[in-house]
Amino acid sequence: MFDGICEAIHRELDKLDEKYSRGTQLSDSDLKDIDTMTHVLKSIAGYEMAKGNSEYDGGSYARGRSRTTGRYMSRDGYPQEDGYSGRRY
Repeated sequence: MFDGICEAIHRELDKLDEKYSRGTQLSDSDLKDIDTMTHVLKSIAGYEMAKGNSEYDGGSYARGRSRTTGRYMSRDGYPQEDGYSGRRY
């Protein structure tokens, strides 16, 4: 769900990343756009997890990358920032 939107946002973020990897100074306008786009991606990921659409497989969360954010997911459905797939309390 929302794959087209997420892909379009990722393309725009990639363009901005290329622009700033050349040493360009970050503009207020681009910073606002980056903040908005990353917030949308995070909101969509949360929505999909709440609706049971994200990485749910027969009652347990599958390990692997989220289709929406590309982040690793644990069995309990929490994003893993450090690669640790243990349960969060």
